[in-house]
Amino acid sequence: MIALRRNRPGTRVSDLWAWEEEDIGNMQGPFAVQEYIQELIRCDPSNIKKIIELPKEVDASVWQYEHLRQFILELNILMVQLQGVCTGTTCPKMKATEDWIYLCASHKSPQECSAIDYMIHTLDHATSMLQNNKNFNSR
Repeated sequence: MIALRRNRPGTRVSDLWAWEEEDIGNMQGPFAVQEYIQELIRCDPSNIKKIIELPKEVDASVWQYEHLRQFILELNILMVQLQGVCTGTTCPKMKATEDWIYLCASHKSPQECSAIDYMIHTLDHATSMLQNNKNFNSR
């Protein structure tokens, strides 16, 4: 019998994701690599060497692709946190310095955007690139 690795409704916070780390060789399904990366991050987010180490069972291109997806997922979490602090009013332009302003390429012609809109547009574009079958036909 296969043990289900789920957090059931009503699970105490201290018991969330409390299962043992699973070997990537035993994981199956279309999201096995993504789930393995997330499991490594949950177990010890400070162990970067282990998180990025390519398992011998995984194709290097798939491994890199899934890390890019995870990076974008985590950036989206950061964006949610920034939305209350960085608004169109508080951060009206995406700037590197007072002299350098980023132009947003998500429009027909590049133009200025508020910092939060610039970041959202950039993440949306990166997400669409990663989900495009023309770029990554194996996904």
